[in-house]
Amino acid sequence: MPVTPIKPAPDKAVLTAAEACGYLGVCWNTMKKLLNSGEVRAKRVGARYIFTRAFLEDYLNADRDRAMAILRSMNSR
Repeated sequence: MPVTPIKPAPDKAVLTAAEACGYLGVCWNTMKKLLNSGEVRAKRVGARYIFTRAFLEDYLNADRDRAMAILRSMNSR
């Protein structure tokens, strides 16, 4: 399913695949890898995926938290 990333409206809570890709700044192939690995969560509706902004923010925050933990461990040496 080819998806062209688009920016979602700032107040939109439920995003299409194209909007989710635009929100994260990734292509659909990368998004599929993130979905398959379980790093990003989505709901399947028929053949389509829907994403909540909260699920995507969880993914972004998890990366930030991991990066901060690595930085803290490097600074404590």
